Amino acid sequence: MIYWDNQKSDFSRKVRLLRLFFLCLTALFVVSGCGVGTGNQPSAPGEPQITVIAAAPPATSTPLPPPTETPTPTPTPIQPPVPTPVVDLSDRSIYTANLKPAFAGDVDAVPNAPHYFIQADLLPGEVPVVRGVQRVRYTNQEEVALDAVYFRLYPNLPAYNGSSEVGGVIVDNQWASTGLEYDDSALRVELAAPLAPGSVADITLWFTATLPTSVVAGTAGSGLYGFQGNVYDLAGFYPTIPVYDDEGWNLEITATFGDSTFTDAAWYQAELTLPGAQEVVSAGTVVERTPNSDATDTWRIVAGPVRAFYAAASDAYTFISEDVEGTTVRSWYQPGGETGAQTALYYTTGSLPVFNRLFGEYPYNELDVVAMPTTGFGMEYPGVIDLAQSFYGEGGGAYAVATPHEVAHQWWYNLVGNDQPDEAWLDESLANYAVYLYYEDVAWQEMMDGTMNNIFLYRYNAAQNLGIDRPVAGPVTGFDASNYINIVYSKGPLFFHAVRERMGDEAFFAAILDYAQTHRYGIAYPDDLLAAFRRHTDAEIDDLYRFWITGQ
Repeated sequence: MIYWDNQKSDFSRKVRLLRLFFLCLTALFVVSGCGVGTGNQPSAPGEPQITVIAAAPPATSTPLPPPTETPTPTPTPIQPPVPTPVVDLSDRSIYTANLKPAFAGDVDAVPNAPHYFIQADLLPGEVPVVRGVQRVRYTNQEEVALDAVYFRLYPNLPAYNGSSEVGGVIVDNQWASTGLEYDDSALRVELAAPLAPGSVADITLWFTATLPTSVVAGTAGSGLYGFQGNVYDLAGFYPTIPVYDDEGWNLEITATFGDSTFTDAAWYQAELTLPGAQEVVSAGTVVERTPNSDATDTWRIVAGPVRAFYAAASDAYTFISEDVEGTTVRSWYQPGGETGAQTALYYTTGSLPVFNRLFGEYPYNELDVVAMPTTGFGMEYPGVIDLAQSFYGEGGGAYAVATPHEVAHQWWYNLVGNDQPDEAWLDESLANYAVYLYYEDVAWQEMMDGTMNNIFLYRYNAAQNLGIDRPVAGPVTGFDASNYINIVYSKGPLFFHAVRERMGDEAFFAAILDYAQTHRYGIAYPDDLLAAFRRHTDAEIDDLYRFWITGQ
């Protein structure tokens, strides 16, 4: 993700001779709820009744009269607001619509990944609301039995500035007990019996998410969730299952800057109903748009395997497009933004083929870049990159850095997942180094020099001079805004450059491609990256990792 940095410096004087794109680089900031039903819910109809036999009383000379039978009340189930969706969540063939023909076989790449079906209505108003139901087929992919499944309610995090509530949960046709944790940002769903490794739980829940209508600067929201600038941004609107790993469920309260998500690749079907004038930009592929009698349209979308489902909508959006190596790239904009849309399209279609060669081919048949009213520079989602609406005016913006950075996130975040709240450098530092690799590949020396000298070295040296240098590794909550970008997005890329110089280009690029292919649709950790380097070189790299990343 990319954000402003309002700190003043003499940076602009150093880059005045560069192209217009670098005039904004001093501002570069790369960063890439309510009541929930708790307690035991009434049993579903058809559950067996249990007869409790009392102990016999002591014998007396006068027999006691038979006890009066107290009728057992029949449980009345809570009626859900809408029926449980009827859908075959074991069928993945529909996702070929989101994949290039050469990658159609990827529908079998992660067969046990979570499989979501989401039906939701966007309800405009003074406080816009998304109300819906989702059904999830969840397979325990761990080596231990699970006694509960968690869902993140992202709008309840401080960074999102909204709210989310769940009205009820059914697991395998029985109402489940639930509870809120982590300041209401995590919903615990109790399982009637532990879910053994390889076993499947069928979970349905009903949710309501409210959208903020003002931007809180300095947060990961910053206009990236809510309704502003005539755009509905629905990032993280639905309850999402987080990663379970050797630390257990990843549920921490995340920083108000940086990224909050850590999720497995999953399959998504969505049916979004919105006012008919709205155009939807989403992860995945729209397979059907159906007009309804109440002046709404229902958009049927499939996406997968992807790290999340994302959608944005506006009644002012239009687009221009271009096909690149089997992928249709659409650049969305509001009235007056066509020049900016052309610039965004230029950098997207320029960097995508470069990254296809370096990191392995992008497997999806669509990639959208869209103008958003964020106070930051941009944000990545699977198949969608957001760029600041402010770029699209007469003054232009930092397309030259923000766009290829976010395109690179299609690999480093989406295709190869990582713990963004705790190990942000693993995707952000590599995505920022990819900006340099893009300009190197296309032999644009001016941009190469500007990226290396004015983004990486200048800001890292500034951190040293200001006394805010620190290791690149560590959770985002351990940073503050004064050193986060200087360390993760400037010092971090210098680690990759140092490793490249030590290994040599051939071994380095072979290792990066190996890393991307080995962990495609999976989760990678720092040791996985180091292992990829070691598979391709005998050169010592541990000292570089200690110096640049861990500081040990």
